[in-house]
Amino acid sequence: MDTASAFQSASVFKTPLYEQHQQLGAKLIPFGGYLLPVWYSSAKSEHLAVRRDAGVFDISHMGIFWIFGADAPAFLETVTCASTRKAAKGKMTYGMVLNSDGGILDDIMVGKSGNMWILIANASNKARIGEWFAENRFGDVRIEADGGRCGFVAVQGPSAIPKAAKAFNADLDQIGRFEVAPLSILGINCFVMRTGYTGEDGIELIVPTEHTVTVWQALISAGITPCGLAARDSLRIEAGLPLYGQELNETVTPLQTRYPWVVNWAGPFIGKPALLEMKETGVPTTTIGLVVENRMIPRPHCAILEGGEITSGSLVPDAENAIAMAIVPTELAEVGTVLTVQIRDRKVRGTVVPLPFVK
Repeated sequence: MDTASAFQSASVFKTPLYEQHQQLGAKLIPFGGYLLPVWYSSAKSEHLAVRRDAGVFDISHMGIFWIFGADAPAFLETVTCASTRKAAKGKMTYGMVLNSDGGILDDIMVGKSGNMWILIANASNKARIGEWFAENRFGDVRIEADGGRCGFVAVQGPSAIPKAAKAFNADLDQIGRFEVAPLSILGINCFVMRTGYTGEDGIELIVPTEHTVTVWQALISAGITPCGLAARDSLRIEAGLPLYGQELNETVTPLQTRYPWVVNWAGPFIGKPALLEMKETGVPTTTIGLVVENRMIPRPHCAILEGGEITSGSLVPDAENAIAMAIVPTELAEVGTVLTVQIRDRKVRGTVVPLPFVK
């Protein structure tokens, strides 16, 4: 993949695992304001490690917010369109932060542990989301941005849970799918979430910065493959998962995504009137999956001649054809529809297929 064009950032910081990546021979690039590995061995081998066994990612660039106070549930149902009902029971819940027009400022995960709410934002958006929360805060609400106090690690794949459990000598099956819980890992107080961004089972661990290397080394020693951004991108595309700035942005509403169910219509969220109007008048565009008939990779903004454009594209290992996600007029979204993608100077046929590409 063309990593130079796919991942760019102006200012660069180092995660707690920066030296570990260097020692493992990673190719490091700027992404989300941090120097992160794009791969260690190859994008293909790391992709297959996650699909067939287990891989570990440094995701310390993500935004972590801790939210406290009696009015935190009402605040969260105002600044996001998510319901806090499941999150209040220790479940990580997917949601979106909207502007007054219903456009997506970010997609987030939110959950609760004890008296504290945990909200995960995208790296590229964490500064403006922090400002948005501060502008819209009310009542008894206290918001703390993590500010580098914690590292963040994701272990993903069909063997992720048993291998990580062995590495940590811990019972990870006590944490159900999408649950979050505090857990002592190697004597370190962590938050463990049964979540991920690859379509596979696994966990994501919030770890105090000074102990992140210890957790990482235990996972590597257990035979879990270190993986970089290139595999993370191809895995999430194969799983049909959106990336902010590509499938999601301020001109797209939740109703135009694969996730209209994130909208808690009972909530008082910012952007609700605009969504109610769109719900009434109809959704003009929507997200689709495409299988392209050869191995040419459609890049973001490649035009679809019948209408719309590509948002993400990839060539996943062992596939005969490239895959892509796109935003198109709703009338073009029926499965089986054949569309024409302009890839540089060639017109390539693509067929609309259900998402995700991999089950």
